[in-house]
Parts: sequence; C-alpha cells; structure tokens
Amino acid sequence: MSPYCISALFALKMMIYYALIEVNRMEIIILIISMAVWGLIFVFFGRCGLKRKQGIFLLVYSLLSLLMFADTMYFNYYNQTVSVRQLWQAKAVTAVPDSFIATLIPASFLLLVDIPFVYMYFKKYSQKFSNMKPVYHRELKIGFYLVTILILTMIANPFSSAAIARVNSMEFFTSHVGDIYETISDKLAKSEMDEEEILEVVADQTQEPPIRAKYHELGKGKNLVVVQLEAFQDFVINSQYNGQEITPNLNKLIKKDTIYFDQYYSNTGKGNTADAEFSSLNSLYPLIDGEIYRLYEDNTFRGLPWLMREQGYRTLAVHGYEGEFWNREAAYPYQGFEDYISMEDMKQDEIIGMGISDKSMFSQLVPILKEQDSQFFSFVITLTNHHPYILDEKYQSLELLEEDKDTKFGSYLQTVRYTDEAIGQFIYDLKAAGLYDNTVIALYGDHHGLNCGMDDVKESVSAFIGRDYDYDEMLNVPMLIHIPNSNINETIHTSGGQIDFLPTIANIMGLNLDDTLYLGQDLANASEGFVAFTTYLFEGSFANNDVIFQISREGVFEHSRAWYIGTNEEADVLQYKDEYEKALLLKKTSKEILEQNLMEKDISIQ
Repeated sequence: MSPYCISALFALKMMIYYALIEVNRMEIIILIISMAVWGLIFVFFGRCGLKRKQGIFLLVYSLLSLLMFADTMYFNYYNQTVSVRQLWQAKAVTAVPDSFIATLIPASFLLLVDIPFVYMYFKKYSQKFSNMKPVYHRELKIGFYLVTILILTMIANPFSSAAIARVNSMEFFTSHVGDIYETISDKLAKSEMDEEEILEVVADQTQEPPIRAKYHELGKGKNLVVVQLEAFQDFVINSQYNGQEITPNLNKLIKKDTIYFDQYYSNTGKGNTADAEFSSLNSLYPLIDGEIYRLYEDNTFRGLPWLMREQGYRTLAVHGYEGEFWNREAAYPYQGFEDYISMEDMKQDEIIGMGISDKSMFSQLVPILKEQDSQFFSFVITLTNHHPYILDEKYQSLELLEEDKDTKFGSYLQTVRYTDEAIGQFIYDLKAAGLYDNTVIALYGDHHGLNCGMDDVKESVSAFIGRDYDYDEMLNVPMLIHIPNSNINETIHTSGGQIDFLPTIANIMGLNLDDTLYLGQDLANASEGFVAFTTYLFEGSFANNDVIFQISREGVFEHSRAWYIGTNEEADVLQYKDEYEKALLLKKTSKEILEQNLMEKDISIQ
C-alpha cells in the first residue's frame, strides 16, 4: 500500500461523498480543496512531535469519515448536511432505530471502507511515520501555512463572494469549520435586535381584525381537542387509491361543519414533530439549531395552553410514547400544560411501531376527557403513522397494487389509513360519551412522511399525483377545524403554516392575543398567505399564495428557484426579493423573541 494508493483512496472517498450530497457539477475546485486539506492533515501529523501520533491520526481520520457518513444520511432526509448544532439529535435518532435504519443509504458505507486500508498503510510504515522529524523543509512549511491561511480566508469570505459561498456550502472541510465558527459566533454575539425593533416587526405582522371577523367566537365556551397527525400529508386527503378512499373519515369531516385549509405547510425545524407542536401552540418559528423544548425549555410562554387556562380550561397533552422524548416532560409545564399523559401512564395493550397505537391511545383518552369536571383543552399527538411505517398485516385495510407492495409508498398509505380509522373511532367514542356536540376538533399534519429527495419515493408519489413530486407537495400538510352543528363547509386556499394555527384557532375560540407575541395570522380572515421555512428548504425560502421560493444552497438569491404551486412551472425569482427578505426577518425576529425571553417581560404590542 503506497502513498499514491492512499491519495487515490482520498480522491475516491471525496467523489463518492460529493455525489451522495448531490454536488451535481463535480467542481474540480471543491475536490482540490478537499484533497489539499487531507494533505495538510497528513503532513501535520507526520511532522508534529505528538506522542502516539499514528493512533491519533487514525482516530481523527475515522471520526472525519463518520462525519461524512452522517452528512450523507442527514442529506438524504433533510436535504442539508449535519451541523455541530444537531449533535443533540443523536439521542432522538437512537430512540427510533427502525426509522434510522430505514434511511440508511448503502452507498454511504463506501465512505468507511478505506479506513482499514489507511490503518494497514500506517501499520506497514509505522516506524517511518513515527520517526518523521517535527521540522521539515522551509518551502514545505511555507506551503503549509499558505494553504491554511487560504482555507481560513475562504471560510471567513470577507468580500462576500458568491463563488466562494458556493464552494463553502458544499466542500466538506470549509462547510463544517464554517459551521463551527458560526456556532461560536452566535453564542458570543449580543442580541441583533432591540425590543423596539422586534415589537415593530410583530406589529407589522399582526393583522388588523375586520369589524366582523369570519367565524369569530364560533367555538367560544366549547371544549377543544387539537390532534397533531404524525407524518400526515395533504395529498392523501379526498384521494382514492385503487378504487379506495385513503382517508374516508377525514373526508367525511371535511364535508360538514368543517373549515379545511388545503395550502397549509409544515414549517418545522430539525425538531420535526416537537417543532410542529411548538410553532402551532405559540405562533413562533422553530430554529435550525435544535428543538425549542430543549433550547428554551424554561422560557416564559403565552401560547394556546396558557390562553385556554386563563379561560378556565383544564389543559392536558397526550402522546403514546415515552414522556421524556423531545424533552416534553420537562418543557410542557412551561408551555402551560397541567398534565401530560404519556406511554408510561397508559395501558400498553397495543404497540405498533415505536409506541401505543393510535386506536388504543384514543380509546383510553375519551374516558379521561369524560371525567374532567371543567371545560378541557386536550392536545393529542398521533404516532402509528411514524416512519418507517411498519404495520402488521392484520391491521392493514387497503388493497395495494402489486407494484406498491413492500414499498415505502405502499406502507405509508397503510399507516395513514390506520390513523384515519383511529380518528373515525375517536369521533364515534366522543359522541357515545356525550362530548362531541360541545367540542371543537382541530387536526393538522406535523410534517411530511415521504421525502421527495428519495428517488423511489419520488417516482411512486409522482405517478400517484400525476405530476412531479416536489417540495410544494411534500411540505403541504392538511389542516381541518371541525365545529359540530356549525353548518360550515368551506375550503380555504390561502397559504399558511403551523405558524398560523394559534391566531386562527384563537379567533374561533374567542381568545385575546393582545399580550402575546406571535408572528402568524388568522387564515380564516387573511387574503395574502405567507409562511417561511426552516429546514428541508434553507432559511429564506417561503410559500405565498402562488409560489414556493427555494433559496439556493449557498444562500445567493440570484441562484435560487421559484415555481408555481401545484404545477411545477418555473417562476422568475427576481420578483420575490422582498418576500425573501421578509422570510429572513421573521425567522430572525422569532429567534430574538426566544433568545431575549421577551414574553417574560409582559410586553404588549398595543
């Protein structure tokens, strides 16, 4: 095993890596930079005076290889490489091993196969490697320093070059070192906005309520049940597969006493389900850094649970998995929940996937609701439709086409149908318990279930919906607000997202938001829709009533993409500069509200 073979392995490793993270044009400059850095690492360890430098080098090499592996895994799911700020997710990932295994890309393991060869090389030349002198030729030292300075300058990008930004967004070393630099800078930096600026943005975003707001106080005094539907996408609603309704019970709800929002989008961060509920309950955006329940666990909030408590409601949350998952057990009291019923508190009589089945959870919930001695607000999170969509044959009720059997698409449809059946049973049980007529039921999807970045999924869903499966469909989740005996039957096409849930439900329930800092709008009374995205599409991306705008990977506006919702027809990105800046401003404002814990100061925007 010669040094030339090692160099060839380095080059092959980087080419595989860049192919897996979809650097479509294998730009030679990126490969050259990567090879130069590998060379720097090799020379540093060869010429330094560290003891046991051979073992240390092999450890560093292995760790960097594992980071590459993690990058490709992360990119496969999130369309982004992993950040140092996402190291917290390791525990959450290991808690759902089936889901983790299902996202593995076999080709990613090629990034690890060279480690034994590198080990063999150093074992063969161990004595020579260990005996390398710390000081070498003056020219080599100068070259080492120059390359190091050049790479650090690229990472800093002092002249804001678009070309350098493009390289930094894709090259392995510069992107990760830059990420570490940004993380440290964010921690040390002072607040970027003062209170007056924040309140001005909030006031501009807060819509002036019409004299007679539509659906105002229609649910006032009624119980409220909010159901967050795991991995539920909108394309299954009112759709038929192989002559069968996929969601017959939700379809039935939509036809009577229901407001249905069909351009409602998931605006989650890397916390996925936890971010969806935080954003829905508080009308603030999540962060790319991690889930809010961990980062700002003990902040002061005044979201939906607190608002309902002020009206005398009993507030409880229900989920069929472990209470500590996503730090819910610790964070929920600060969110305003008086009780949290988790897997540990329920009969574990039917386990599907990672926890108690939706049907079992709902059946156990109804008696609890019936026992309440006051009006209640119950926040319920379903679970059975969780990736990787494992459902025993005895629970399956859809007749799949032969080509969809044993596929992710077919499995997804089966678990979606199961959750829909659970909702149907829940409605029936509420009626039997005498609770239905006096209960508003809101349901929405938390995030996508089928990733359009995965080729097999893209092909199946594209064939089903009759057009190219893209982010406008992937991020579109359903939202329904069912008000029994209201005689409402409306589908609202205004674009919105989980950021808009609080003001929308607050209008219906007659809640006062004057002393709450929120960034969404009441979709039932809004005409211009807007929602910014946090992950899957990079920050600065957004949806309005007409288009999805996707900021370029390197963050350069002119290199971005925009297309009309539902058509895949490309739009001119240059006309969306103001909305792009609005998306960035809203995300920045939301972060500052959390960083400065402004709700603790009892600030009114009036």
